[in-house]
Amino acid sequence: MKTVAIWILSVLAALFAGYMYGKSRAETKIVEKQVEVVKYVAQKRAKIQAQPNARRDELLELMLAGRL
Repeated sequence: MKTVAIWILSVLAALFAGYMYGKSRAETKIVEKQVEVVKYVAQKRAKIQAQPNARRDELLELMLAGRL
């Protein structure tokens, strides 16, 4: 019974350690990608807003296509 409990605790500890290691490594990459996405979205939004007389149908079409 003790060996099963020790085995389960060691597996849980390994999973937790792996999770914490992955979480600490992923934060920096996420921040960099978010900054890049914000710049890209701002450029696309400015380009779309610069077009004259954007109608509701055109905006909905762009939104559904994933460009807005």
